[in-house]
Amino acid sequence: MKPLATQGQGRISVGAVLIVIGLMLLASQFVEGFADRAWPVVIGGVFVAGYFYRKAYGLLIPGCILLGIGAGNLAQGSIRDFGDFNSIALGLGFIAIFVIAALYEGRTHWWPLIPGGILVIQGLQEGSQAVRDLVAVGWPVILILIGLILLSGALRATGRRSV
Repeated sequence: MKPLATQGQGRISVGAVLIVIGLMLLASQFVEGFADRAWPVVIGGVFVAGYFYRKAYGLLIPGCILLGIGAGNLAQGSIRDFGDFNSIALGLGFIAIFVIAALYEGRTHWWPLIPGGILVIQGLQEGSQAVRDLVAVGWPVILILIGLILLSGALRATGRRSV
C-alpha cells in the first residue's frame, strides 16, 4: 500500500489532468478549431503533472515546451500587433522550466533562460514599432535580471554551506 502523501499527490495529478481535458473539451464546443490547437496544452499538462507527481526533471522539460507551443497556437490570431506570439509563448515555456523547478525543488538549472530569453526577445521584435522600441532599449534589463537570479542562488547556496 502506498503512503498517504503519495496517494494524495496521485489524486492531485489525475485531478489536474482531468480538469484540463474537461476544460479543453468544453471550450471546443464554443470555439471553432479550439480542440485542434489545444492538444499540445493537454499533452504538456500531462507531462507537467507527471513532473509534480514523480519530481522527475525530465518530464518538466517537454511539458513546459509543449505548454508554450500550445499557448502560442491558442493565441495565434487573437493577439494583434504584439509580436510573434508563437515565439514568445515558446520562450515563456522555456523560462517556466526554470521558474517551476526553482519554486518546486528549491534549485534549478540556468540553461532554459538562454533559449527562453532569445525566443521572447525575437518574438517581441516582430511586434509593433512601440514594442520594438521597448525591446531595443530595454533588453539589457533581461541580462540584469538573469544575473540577479544567478547571484541570489549562489548566495543562498553559500549561506547554506556556512551554517
